[in-house]
Amino acid sequence: MARTLYLILSGVCALVAQVFAVRVLWLPAMSVDPVLVFFAWQVLAAFFMALFVSGLLLPSYRGPVSGIFIHVFVMCLFLPVAGHLLFLSVIIAALVFPAVKKQADSRLVENPKFVTYLVSRVTHGSGARLRARLENTEGSSEDRITAMVAVQALPTHITDGMLRDLLTDANEEIRLLAYGIVDSAEKSIMKRIFAVQEQLGDAITSIEKDDVNSRLAELYWELIYQNLVEGEVHTYTLERVEQYGHEALTFNQKNAAMWYLLGRCALLRKQAGQAEAYFQQAQQHNFPMDRLLPWLAEVAFLQQDYGRIGKVLMPLRSSTTSPLLQPSVHYWS
Repeated sequence: MARTLYLILSGVCALVAQVFAVRVLWLPAMSVDPVLVFFAWQVLAAFFMALFVSGLLLPSYRGPVSGIFIHVFVMCLFLPVAGHLLFLSVIIAALVFPAVKKQADSRLVENPKFVTYLVSRVTHGSGARLRARLENTEGSSEDRITAMVAVQALPTHITDGMLRDLLTDANEEIRLLAYGIVDSAEKSIMKRIFAVQEQLGDAITSIEKDDVNSRLAELYWELIYQNLVEGEVHTYTLERVEQYGHEALTFNQKNAAMWYLLGRCALLRKQAGQAEAYFQQAQQHNFPMDRLLPWLAEVAFLQQDYGRIGKVLMPLRSSTTSPLLQPSVHYWS
């Protein structure tokens, strides 16, 4: 109530003072200079108008009170009548055409919860469905064993983390199946490694030696890629990849796949500078850029050169990149 009376009083005083200021100019000559009298009334009119406008504004529009007050005061002081009409017209327009109140574009929702019994209805993401079925310890043993058998059809590099977790499962059949899948994948690769190693002694020409060493490096890398080795065995396997990769390059410096593989090994050792040198060699020997660019971006990330990551990944925005890679490409570029 007090604020309303204050606004009404200041508004009426502003209009009355402005009327008296204009009236002075039409009166007959006086002993006092009429310009001084006009200026005095105009100062009062501008002062009360500034009080009126600054008090009428909504709190969200007020900002620094002194700034608004001075702005209105100066405008009304140097624009007699016109300044008052300007601010009055703005106020009237705001009253006649009020802002449309929009409903909030967002609202609070509950966090989604994963419901395992609905997994069977999902028609995509077989790996996620199988993981959910296997991790659901409250489900039936038959359902979990069926899911375990289906896991064999998925690539080992996707399921290995899940399989290693299941090696400590309370269900003995699940543990045995998980161990069997991991052991079978490892033995399959090791069998191929032994077969290729026997061919190493029979290789005579540089082309044959390059081919055999390249295959050995790729097979040892497969053990790492499928997460079939850990700890000291992982370190040993990584050394074998590097050994056979370097030996293959001694016979063929243009072997882009080996330069790429050595770059991946360097990244595993967190040697970003060495990895970049290897990747540049692979690039010079026409290694596919869509496979090389993500790792060059990782090199830039390890070197904390974040500004270069977007430039490296930019060519992948217009190409058919992997769905797993697309979010990273979109974020950085």
